[in-house]
Amino acid sequence: MDRQTDPLPGVVDHARAQLLRNPYLALRNVHCDYGDGVLTLRGWLPTYHLKQLAQTAVASLDGVTRIVNDIQVLSEARSRRAATV
Repeated sequence: MDRQTDPLPGVVDHARAQLLRNPYLALRNVHCDYGDGVLTLRGWLPTYHLKQLAQTAVASLDGVTRIVNDIQVLSEARSRRAATV
């Protein structure tokens, strides 16, 4: 779930829109929290490249003074193995 705890309306919605607009469908697994100018990205992605793309996609949003990228990188093979355990 995406959360917004700052009175600046729409930051989380705009962040989600940027991630959903990206052609890499895996970015839909990223969740956003926002408060006091800080946008935090959470979730998992299969590569570090996608982790960086997620951060770049939201980097220029109004009201965001800092991005905390807490996205975990989990390879496809490892994620499939974890799902069967």
